[in-house]
Amino acid sequence: MDAGTIARTAGTPAPAHERGPDQGKAARTPRVAACSVCGHQDAKGHIGSPRSVEQLRRYFKVIRVAFHHWPETSERQFSNEEELRAWAQMKAGYRDIAARIPLVGMNRERALMLVEASIRAAGSYAMPVLHKDELVIFKPRSISFAKLAHSDFCKLNEAVESVIAQKIGIPVEMLLKEHERAA
Repeated sequence: MDAGTIARTAGTPAPAHERGPDQGKAARTPRVAACSVCGHQDAKGHIGSPRSVEQLRRYFKVIRVAFHHWPETSERQFSNEEELRAWAQMKAGYRDIAARIPLVGMNRERALMLVEASIRAAGSYAMPVLHKDELVIFKPRSISFAKLAHSDFCKLNEAVESVIAQKIGIPVEMLLKEHERAA
């Protein structure tokens, strides 16, 4: 070693001007975060977004299978899968109030029947509910990727599956397995 060189101890990094372009930099591996509800992994570490396309596909599969296995004895029947999806989301609490109609001097049951028929005729997915002295019209919220974060969709997904399982009488996982077995 010449007089101008200072000996470095092991583990001491070289000054920046003596290092090569890749020396001394920490390895950049993407952080992988997994959703605690569905297990979706996002390499950028986002828990709230982006949403899982696989989870969305499963959600619509559950709706489709539930529609085809909906009990004929159920008071509530649906004309298509989309109507079932909107109803299940609203039943799970994912809804907004679209209108409040006072029922002063009206037969409550007749008003409910007229409003339900009007909503269906208009092709809208809203749900009228009698509440005290008024008729409250609920409409489902959007589940678009831009309007619903991943973690919130997980909660909605679980709530909708619970509504479906209660109505059909078996857990959704069992329903999906039975459907696959029958196919």
